[in-house]
Amino acid sequence: MYLPDLKYDFTENRKGNAKDLSVLKNGSWLHDTEVRYFIEPRSGRWHLRMLYVWTQHPLRFFCSYIDHYESMQKAENYGKIFQRSIRKDARGTLKTNQDAYDICFN
Repeated sequence: MYLPDLKYDFTENRKGNAKDLSVLKNGSWLHDTEVRYFIEPRSGRWHLRMLYVWTQHPLRFFCSYIDHYESMQKAENYGKIFQRSIRKDARGTLKTNQDAYDICFN
């Protein structure tokens, strides 16, 4: 999993920040997540992000930036490949309830 928010430019003589290890703290609930991909057009490129949605509480999620591609089809293909390889359940049985929160947009 590629996480661009982590800075790897620390030398042995410099102290790291506590937020650099926040991914490890989140690891306990990330095991029970549904993995989705999100493609966003920006500046003529298609930016791919992976979205981890906790199945027990769908409002808790984690988003990580992957890369940008020159076509929508290529970004979608990479999104499907990453989704299959990252998710814990091979068959995709972990799903979030789409009707968990009855939101009225009136």
